[in-house]
Amino acid sequence: MMDDAQLQALREQVALANRLLHHYGLGAYQGHVSARAPGDGLFLIRAAPAVSLERVEPGHLMLLDFDGNVVEAGDGYPGRVGSWALHAEIYKARPEVNAVTHTHQKWCTVFGLAGRDALPVIHPPTASVAADAWPVYTGPADAVDSPEKGAAVAALLGGNAACHLRGHGMVFAGTTVSKSMLAAADAEEQAELTWRAMLLGAPEAIERRYMESDIAKRWEAPQADVRDGVARGEWGNQEWLDANRDASYVRGVGL
Repeated sequence: MMDDAQLQALREQVALANRLLHHYGLGAYQGHVSARAPGDGLFLIRAAPAVSLERVEPGHLMLLDFDGNVVEAGDGYPGRVGSWALHAEIYKARPEVNAVTHTHQKWCTVFGLAGRDALPVIHPPTASVAADAWPVYTGPADAVDSPEKGAAVAALLGGNAACHLRGHGMVFAGTTVSKSMLAAADAEEQAELTWRAMLLGAPEAIERRYMESDIAKRWEAPQADVRDGVARGEWGNQEWLDANRDASYVRGVGL
C-alpha cells in the first residue's frame, strides 16, 4: 500500500512524463503515460483528454483498478480514457512492468504501417530499444478499449519494450515511468534516422554486441545518472526541458 506522499510523488512523475511527450514532439493532445501503484492492483493514468499534453498536472490524473473501475478522480476530470484496458492488461501480464506509454508518434507508426523494422542506428544506449524487432498488433485500428484487445496486445508484446498498434500508434513498457516514456523518445529517433538513411541507401544497424549491456539494463531498477560526481537522477536533462519549455521546439534532441 502506498502512502499519500508516495502516491503524490508518483503523480508528479506521471504528469511530467505526459508533458515530455509533448516536449519531444510525440503528441499534442492524444496519448498517455500510466504507472502502476505498487501492491494495490491500481494504476494512475490521465483522465480522458481535457487538456493538451504540455499542460498535464497531477490533478488531471485518475486512479483505476485493473478492471477499469474509477477509484479516485478529480471533480473536473472524471472521464476515463478509452485505452485504459491497454495499460491494465499489460500490468496484469507483466509484473515487472511499472509504467506504460501509449502514443500516436509519427516515425515509429510509419514503420508499423509499412511492416518494416526501425533499426538501432545511433548511440547504443538509446538504440537498444530497437535491438529486437517490435511486434505488430493487427487488430482493430481503434482504441484498445476492452480487456480482450488489451490482453491480445499484452501477449504480442511479450518481453519486448515496444509494440506497434497498426493504424493506431505505439505502446512502450518499462520498469519506471521514465524508462517507459524515454523508450518512446528513443524509438522515435531510431525510426526517423532509419527512414532518412533509407533515402540514401541501406541503413547499417549497430551490432548487437555493442548494445548488450544496455539491453540487459532494460528491466533493471533505475540507476542515477552520475556525471562529474553529480547524481542528476533518472530523468537527467528532461527535467530541465520541462522547466525551460521555450526550448521544446528542439524536441529534446541533443540533450
